[in-house]
Amino acid sequence: MSFYPRPGAIFAQLFLMVSAPTLAQETARLAPHISLSPEQVVRIQLDALADNDEPYGDHGIEVTYRFASPGNKVFTGPLGRFKQMIRGPIFGPMIGHRAATVESVTVEDGEAVVDVVLRTAAGDFAGYQFRLSRQRGGACDGCWMTDGVVPIEVTSI
Repeated sequence: MSFYPRPGAIFAQLFLMVSAPTLAQETARLAPHISLSPEQVVRIQLDALADNDEPYGDHGIEVTYRFASPGNKVFTGPLGRFKQMIRGPIFGPMIGHRAATVESVTVEDGEAVVDVVLRTAAGDFAGYQFRLSRQRGGACDGCWMTDGVVPIEVTSI
């Protein structure tokens, strides 16, 4: 007995194969690029941290690390140390957060400040200020990258 799939099933499989991004395409989309604004850079990082373990464990932290400026990496260290820092008490609420709202974006002379408020996985609110700069030289010339993130007080919801 032979098995012949329905014509619609073949089309669906072909469509998924053609339309689904490869891991390489997804990685390129989630990396610094000159076309990304400071707000887009922050949103990519927040989205990645919200779904940290998709498509694999700590993927969101790895995406966030890609957007850390070279100067930031001097202080945060290699990826392993960065992962420990993000999982710690200051930044841990970012992992698996339920919602994120960009409260303000200020861009001036190659520097940007983006304030966000998160609804954490525990249901609390947490505020963070992302400080970014447009890079000069190197592989990410002209790209916005994160120089640092600090917690900020959430005064009203």
